[in-house]
Amino acid sequence: MRRFILPAWVTLIWVLCVTSSAWSQTHGVAVQASQGQNVPSRAQLRQLILPGDFVRDMAPWAKFDPNCDLARGGGIVIPAAMQTLYDNVTAVGGKNFVTLGFNNAACGQASNFGWVDFPDTPALRAEFAAYAVQVVQSVPNLAGISIWNELNGTFNGGYVGPGSAAAKVTAYCLLVNQVITEVRQVNPDIPIAIGASVGWNIDGWFIKLFGRYGCMGKNDPTIWLDVHPYISGVYSPDVSNGWIKWGKKLANIREHGVNNRLIATEWGGPAANKWMQQTPGGNYPQTFQDVIVAPDPSWVGLMWFEALYDTSIVNMGLLDASGLTRVGRDYVGVFVH
Repeated sequence: MRRFILPAWVTLIWVLCVTSSAWSQTHGVAVQASQGQNVPSRAQLRQLILPGDFVRDMAPWAKFDPNCDLARGGGIVIPAAMQTLYDNVTAVGGKNFVTLGFNNAACGQASNFGWVDFPDTPALRAEFAAYAVQVVQSVPNLAGISIWNELNGTFNGGYVGPGSAAAKVTAYCLLVNQVITEVRQVNPDIPIAIGASVGWNIDGWFIKLFGRYGCMGKNDPTIWLDVHPYISGVYSPDVSNGWIKWGKKLANIREHGVNNRLIATEWGGPAANKWMQQTPGGNYPQTFQDVIVAPDPSWVGLMWFEALYDTSIVNMGLLDASGLTRVGRDYVGVFVH
């Protein structure tokens, strides 16, 4: 398998650009069609995204690969709801963004859920990489992919293998490297997000991901850092809560020479709901833009979690049956109009 290494002069230009000039940011929304939520209609999407904005969902490995035969030449099966989502996003001028996640019991794993198991053997990595390749080749108007989901979170990304946290991250980097290598053979330019992180405590995670555990892609402009910056609490420049800690953690990452761009495949959500309860009348999207996004020039995109009202995780959607929610109106005012 080929490893793709940028020439030194390309890396130098990339680092200088990230550290010295502002980038534009693309916004968008995350949906839960892969987990049974409604697919946003084209009319609903037009309320929430501008042309070129991202719409993100998980691509459920088991549903796309029901026979676990992709590495042997089989083909993926895109469920009807997912295809409708991809087509709706394309029709309104948006771009699809896919997180590769879940598991695949057809491959011998314990469950199809992403928080129960993890592809940590050569055979599973080969099948997962084949799944990634076919997703890249099949999803229309694709802006990028991300590898796995919240590996540093409460459920450890589903990793249940032997050993310590070091074993988990090593297994993750083996998966990342195989996916990047094989996807690059069919598409050399598609952005690939790695890290699968959640929360504000990200510096040790991303520094060690490259420096200690061997993930490829450091300072590659096509490899982005996937973050879920769920930040709540009442913002104050004098209180060391997540609002302040995020900037310090990100600065530490940059000081260690990791200059990859950031992609928030989820933000807002339960953290925004908690913040709004603590800050009556406050505008969470504007505060987040001012405090978290604006100070750092390397954001490539942010996708609000989530687009539609969710009956199992309430008060997070930008839209409900009656139209824009309170936070939906704030979001649209900041990022759409």
